[in-house]
Amino acid sequence: MKELKCITMPDGQTHELLPEAVQRHRHAFGAAAMACLVVLPDGTALACKDRGGDGLDAEHLDHRQTISKLIEIFGLNAFRGS
Repeated sequence: MKELKCITMPDGQTHELLPEAVQRHRHAFGAAAMACLVVLPDGTALACKDRGGDGLDAEHLDHRQTISKLIEIFGLNAFRGS
């Protein structure tokens, strides 16, 4: 069975799966661990952290934890209106 590497959406756009994207871009981060925050449509998020070349660990964050993590990353200015 062939392993799935990407997803093709109905509109024809191709999206690479997160573990494959991390592996492909690992060289850009050197020895530093890579992490990402995936915000879901329902306002929750997945906080993903690199396991040192052995995949990703993901923690599901509720709405309040997601807001807290976004403020930690971008600061309060990210929520200011124009």
